[in-house]
Amino acid sequence: MNNTSEINYEILIKEQKTTKPIIEDIIDKFLEGDKLKNAMDFIAFLRDNNMNPRWHSANSWRVVGKKGKGVCRIDLGGTKNAWHKHFGVGDWQISDLGGLERKYLDEFISNDEIKEFVWANIRPCVRCCSCGPRSHDYIGKRFDESCGFIVKNPDVKGVQIVKKLVETNKRHIYENA
Repeated sequence: MNNTSEINYEILIKEQKTTKPIIEDIIDKFLEGDKLKNAMDFIAFLRDNNMNPRWHSANSWRVVGKKGKGVCRIDLGGTKNAWHKHFGVGDWQISDLGGLERKYLDEFISNDEIKEFVWANIRPCVRCCSCGPRSHDYIGKRFDESCGFIVKNPDVKGVQIVKKLVETNKRHIYENA
């Protein structure tokens, strides 16, 4: 990470509306160490598989599949958005992993490791916006008042699991869109 004491994150985030940066040009201002390494590994995986993150909004890059259907999103901490209160500069997350009504997740019903990973990463609704709370099913388990499937600061193993999930979601989108 660059010398964070010299970075005005509020200005840096506001400038993105004009510059629409590629994530690799800005990520090292927000992450360091293993978090940066894991995020860069995930981004390289996406690009290697023709899933290019595109700037979506402040500190948020969207990855889309066929017909603009979302495969996932990468967010960096530091925005003042109510839905990002749970993480700040130095954090990142992979979100919007719902896919087409989460049906791609059904392929993992017999994979206990992935089931437990998904269930552990269902974010409870904290009523940050006027959208919730909602109830959703994820791989055979009901989550009341959930905000969605969001993986915050994944470690190496978490990134590997998310890669499998994203590949399956992409394939599911292409087969069903």
